Amino acid sequence: IIEGTVILLTVDRLPSGATAKPVWLWWSQATATAAEVDLLWQVFLRRFDIEHTFRMLKQTLGWTSPKLRDPHAADRWTCLV
Repeated sequence: IIEGTVILLTVDRLPSGATAKPVWLWWSQATATAAEVDLLWQVFLRRFDIEHTFRMLKQTLGWTSPKLRDPHAADRWTCLV
């Protein structure tokens, strides 16, 4: 048994008008205060933004298109993109 806190995130309204599915978050602390829960959902949203930014960089901008073997070449390609 692993103790933790489960948090249910629900969205009342999305800017696009779409219907949002609820999201369940798990935190490794056994108890959470209201302030900690507030912080946790904000951290989740920030992580979500970062992940989708990298997804856009990889797919739309072709960041991972070339098959680069040298880390320096990968750094140069990142600067170009």
